[in-house]
Amino acid sequence: HSLHSLGFLVFYSFVKIINLWLVSDWPKDCGMAHFKPNMAERIVSGNEARPHSWPWQVSLQVRPRGSKHYIHVCGGTLIHKNWVLTAAHCFQKGKAEDAGSWRIVLGKHKLKRSETAERVFPVRRIYRHENFRYPTHSELDYDIALVKAATDIPTSNFIRYACLPRKQIDLQPGHYCWVTGWGDTRGGKENVSLAEALNQARLPIIDFKTCKQKKFWGDRVRDSMICAGFRDTEGPPAACQGDSGGPLLCQIDRDRWEVHGVVSFGPIGCTVENKPSVFTRTAAYIPWIEATRIRDFFLH
Repeated sequence: HSLHSLGFLVFYSFVKIINLWLVSDWPKDCGMAHFKPNMAERIVSGNEARPHSWPWQVSLQVRPRGSKHYIHVCGGTLIHKNWVLTAAHCFQKGKAEDAGSWRIVLGKHKLKRSETAERVFPVRRIYRHENFRYPTHSELDYDIALVKAATDIPTSNFIRYACLPRKQIDLQPGHYCWVTGWGDTRGGKENVSLAEALNQARLPIIDFKTCKQKKFWGDRVRDSMICAGFRDTEGPPAACQGDSGGPLLCQIDRDRWEVHGVVSFGPIGCTVENKPSVFTRTAAYIPWIEATRIRDFFLH
């Protein structure tokens, strides 16, 4: 019996050590871009970002069966030398199991051109949140995923890590955050056209009670989500289809950029009255992120 409890103690200490190591392993120099983003002009319909000013922006690309070419499926955020944060719904079509057909592309500005700053990394594993059930249930709860790179991703002037939000930080309604991605810029329902260059849009955080009203998203929105955007049709910006999985970035006290949300869902076509964009609230999933990294450690 005492042996049994000793074994448990040893195991428990081991897990604690792993945990401490994982916590200390988060990048210290996160959230600072070498090329500062252009935040001056009033953004009308989302606009082209200054090249490389969001250096944690990832393009997640898949190679369809029998094809030589990769296609951009979703955005993502580099949060660590091994990890990209994105949305679970990016891997719906059963492609998740096949990590080998995915790749992580960083240092991009123009999506379709080859650029000197770009770097491509293979994917080792994809972790979708275990409770993500869409489209079997129409709810988009737990729309979060982690993609593990097969090799370390070093930083440069063009590639940096974004910070995770500090625990227990509540974003105040009206606080402006930024959404970035190559999503559909035309806002049409049919054939999504990806933007040529990386776009950025400044969105105000919407108070949760407002977002829960019937005329907004009603019961589809949970407290593990963030709503941001414009309540009335002041026109765009809104996060659009191709931006799925990309970041909602906020600066608390004009400090570093933290990824407070992951683009989850919004009205198709992007600009419907009273339908702001909905993001998975990163802070609600910090324990899941830590647990996933521990699980991954034991899978080595």
